[in-house]
Amino acid sequence: MRLDFCNTHRCLRGRDVRFHTHGALEVVYYTEGTGTSTVAGRTHRVSRGVFTVTPAGAAHDQRNHTDLCSICVGLSGSGLERLEGAWTDRGGALGRACAQLVRELAARGPGTERVVAGLAEQIAGLVERAAAESDRPTGPRGVVARAIETIREEGGALSVAELAEQLYVSRDYLRHLFKEYAAASPMRHIIQARVERAKTLLADPELSIKEVAERCGFESPYYFSRLFRKAAGVTPSGYRSGDG
Repeated sequence: MRLDFCNTHRCLRGRDVRFHTHGALEVVYYTEGTGTSTVAGRTHRVSRGVFTVTPAGAAHDQRNHTDLCSICVGLSGSGLERLEGAWTDRGGALGRACAQLVRELAARGPGTERVVAGLAEQIAGLVERAAAESDRPTGPRGVVARAIETIREEGGALSVAELAEQLYVSRDYLRHLFKEYAAASPMRHIIQARVERAKTLLADPELSIKEVAERCGFESPYYFSRLFRKAAGVTPSGYRSGDG
């Protein structure tokens, strides 16, 4: 394995980095700020403690929501291509190794070449470890997991377009991911979340069926009743009376 480059960058808010490629695999470790990075067509949120892995030749960019600081490390022969995407460095070990590499290259003291080679190997190993332990991977499965989590947290009170916007992906790509990695479409998950919220609201006798439907985002009481019955096996009125 070979270290091809190691640079630190501070990118000002609004001065985005356009799509570009490298001849070596690049690990970008974010030390400050927030933004997004699109790697090979997939957009990931980035912030302190998040790192991206971009294989050689893969187009990637960076959009700066705030000033963004990062350490960019280029590696050849690392075998990390399978980890393309963004990951979280939970313990901070990778960040410390990247910072140490920057300091070593700046100092250029006795034994620098050997120390740098060792740090490059360490960084590659820590990338693998951090990716395996990452609490929120942002690959395709991670996008679906976050989408389902968001739907549940919002009680289904959002559209597929709004969900896709929150995740920085297109509606079509989000639907594709759900088809590939989930048992139902994003809209089906949203409807199910609305039905679950409706079950809670139906316990309040002061709320009419129409009011429950409106609070849960359904277009009409009829549409609400039809979808509720399909999902719960009983009408909203029947559920309220204890028939469900």
